[in-house]
Amino acid sequence: MSSSIPLIDFSGILSDSISERKALAEEVDRSAKEVGFMYITNCGIAPETVKAVMSTAHRFFGMDSETKNGFMFDQALNFGYHGMGKEALDPSKPADQKETFTMRNVSNFYSQSELWPSFHYRQVACDFFADCQRLADRMMSAFALALDLPESFFTNKHTGILQTLRFLHYPKTTVESSGQLGAGAHTDYGTLTLLFQDQSGGLEIQDSEGNWIPAPPIESAVVINSGDLLARWTNDVYRSTPHRVQVRPADATNGRLSIAFFSDPDPEVLVETLPSCVSEESPSKYPPITANDHILEKIAATN
Repeated sequence: MSSSIPLIDFSGILSDSISERKALAEEVDRSAKEVGFMYITNCGIAPETVKAVMSTAHRFFGMDSETKNGFMFDQALNFGYHGMGKEALDPSKPADQKETFTMRNVSNFYSQSELWPSFHYRQVACDFFADCQRLADRMMSAFALALDLPESFFTNKHTGILQTLRFLHYPKTTVESSGQLGAGAHTDYGTLTLLFQDQSGGLEIQDSEGNWIPAPPIESAVVINSGDLLARWTNDVYRSTPHRVQVRPADATNGRLSIAFFSDPDPEVLVETLPSCVSEESPSKYPPITANDHILEKIAATN
């Protein structure tokens, strides 16, 4: 596994030339195989848009606890606010030092105004969810091209039902317990994750030798990583790389804010090893599983 995270200009994904799209797909393919993480620029989402969404999330997390707790997380919906210490992505460590607001399949909940902190918050989140869907679709098209599949192979299986937007706030804090982290070491559950970071830093990825490598913010770049289900689909040809967020009270004077978009397949999608990723030397490692069963198992393990 490479110790550096590739930086990829993603503008070629919109090219009319199949050869240009395939050339970009080869870069994406190499990054997913060797690292499991990549930075991309020219992704189609304006930096000003990301800044506005960050500002909306910051205002929410700046509210008092009573107000935020009025939008308490509903596990059945996978929607709402999680307070500090309510999640442990690494169950062997103390609870994560973060608070979150999770929004799955936002179009399904748009009309339920009681779930949203404000009309403005709802509009900003829903618009950004759509932006992230488009970017995730383009990335999945690149994966499909690299794997000699129809470009729509993955996108047709990700209509939004299990796609999730999450605002994450890591307040300025002191480490309360030995081994405590902002977010414990974990892999992501689904196909791929988009991550938009502020400038505070703290994200780290693990290399094949167990070393933790910083993944610092890069101006106007999005962090993208492949998740467990994409690794499963490809028989571990693509990596699902462990990562974590450090608690850094000295560095992050105002805490840390990030936005994640998790692109997971629709519930009934059966994830089976792709034939092109199986050979006599590399037989299939995994039995088929529906996306819903896989995601529910993972969520339950962290609550």
